[in-house]
Amino acid sequence: MRVPVQPEKNLRSMELQSVDEDVDVTPAIMQKVRQIHQKRHGRPQGNRRKSVLIATISAIMVLSSITVYASTYFIEIKNKEGEIILTTKDPWKTTVSEYSQRRRKEAKAELKKKLKPGQVAVFYIKDPKISAKADPLDYFYNTIQHKTYDDLAKEIREKGAPELLPPDYVPEGYAFDHGSIQMGFELVPNTPEYESLLNELKKKAEKSNEKQGVFYKLVDWSRATASVLEYRKGDNRITIVAFARPKGSAVQVLTTEAVKLKVKGKEMILSTTSEHSRRLSWLSESETVFYMITEDPKDPLSNDEFAKIAAGMIPD
Repeated sequence: MRVPVQPEKNLRSMELQSVDEDVDVTPAIMQKVRQIHQKRHGRPQGNRRKSVLIATISAIMVLSSITVYASTYFIEIKNKEGEIILTTKDPWKTTVSEYSQRRRKEAKAELKKKLKPGQVAVFYIKDPKISAKADPLDYFYNTIQHKTYDDLAKEIREKGAPELLPPDYVPEGYAFDHGSIQMGFELVPNTPEYESLLNELKKKAEKSNEKQGVFYKLVDWSRATASVLEYRKGDNRITIVAFARPKGSAVQVLTTEAVKLKVKGKEMILSTTSEHSRRLSWLSESETVFYMITEDPKDPLSNDEFAKIAAGMIPD
């Protein structure tokens, strides 16, 4: 049964196992070798060593191409009921312009200076290049950065954020830097609430003499969407996130390259992001929390290091 897809700690005791789809490359390689040999059959003996060398190189090239294919093979992870809960998917091309992305990033940087930690604001950008889009409203939450895990755990309990335990292991040199939670605000276009906020912020923008500007309104957060841990070694960071999600839909991991790992019996996807860093993803047993460990591309982690971090977060 296919379910809907949602567009969105001792090393010895840890089980790390590659469980990618098996690909038997031997027949393909041997067939390629035979073809190359047959084309050169009957040539003088002096050319045979060259032929064997070319055949060997060709065979290695075939093996390499199939190995790359195997590592980028489409991956599905199923639950005990056989339902697909986690898949890989080729990244889609964004329809948002670079200009629009830059303006929204600038708006959030501006709001970060104005909002107190813990405040949420819905904002509207006065700019004819982007304000005419179908859903011009966005929201920004100024996170509270906790310098101790105990303080983070307290806010997780208070806000009902996804549980996120600190791992027993992080690579040498890394130490806890801070933790935070992410708060969401429900923005559903074409609803009375959305239109009311939009009209209010548009009126503020029209009364302003600014040709371009950011207009916002403080709102109450709707729900805790994620819990975040960040570990630091100099300028390098490892980020661990737990996202809240509804059960009953599959999570898509956007990537062009991925392998499947098994850690303490749990199947996970190790994928490559568009920023060329790698990310290990899996779902909780309840399927209501999506976990993600992201490396710093300037300090890549080995597969074993990814697995050891994850193993320390999975209950025995």
